[in-house]
Amino acid sequence: MDYQRLALILDDEAGQMGELALRLVRLEVRVLYANDFDEIILLAQQSPDDVGSVLVPSHRALEWLPRVLKRLHLPPGAVVPVGERPDDGMVESLRSEGVRWALWNPEDDRALRFVVTTAISETDATETRTELRVPTQLEGLVLRGPLERPSVIVNLNDSGALVEIDPPLPAGSRIKLRLDLGGEALTLGGKVIWTTEHPEVHTIEAGPVVGIRFQDVEPDDRAALMRFLTKELERFRL
Repeated sequence: MDYQRLALILDDEAGQMGELALRLVRLEVRVLYANDFDEIILLAQQSPDDVGSVLVPSHRALEWLPRVLKRLHLPPGAVVPVGERPDDGMVESLRSEGVRWALWNPEDDRALRFVVTTAISETDATETRTELRVPTQLEGLVLRGPLERPSVIVNLNDSGALVEIDPPLPAGSRIKLRLDLGGEALTLGGKVIWTTEHPEVHTIEAGPVVGIRFQDVEPDDRAALMRFLTKELERFRL
């Protein structure tokens, strides 16, 4: 999905957020970066409706939060602390102020893009997606007739999955996806909705991927999916 709103990156004199800004640019997220608070606020105020999320160094998050909210008129959920996890007292204070998402030393690009674009989407009235696609790295098997193909599930929700598989299956293929969710083995029926061969599909994955929509999921299997997804989301929530 193309996000038109941008991520505002507030750095301090240490300049530790610069590399993060470059990573987001490579992930096709619009970025506005500066290491001077007043400068970047002035820049952002020229187009306040364009700002969808604000990333700040984790050790400055509580200090800067009131100024960000006051100057940019954004909800607390748009602010994302990034870096070393602070002590429990600061985490609890941020949580009580309404901060919802965090990135503690984000090394994985999928996780980085997930949290930033989720924060953007939650402040965007035009964003219609209601289901979070949680980044994963799960080995699985794609079954199509008598054939079994190894795959990697790179994101997942209770209605579908993004699956890395080479060569990709054609859109419209009926498949079964076998995966292990932390000890709970599931086999889910589904249909390939799109592949990387589609001209409008852009991904950051290393290999070919297909988008799968689950079909006729049993209640117990859906409950297992939700348990797994809830646990995975805790990595990114305060």
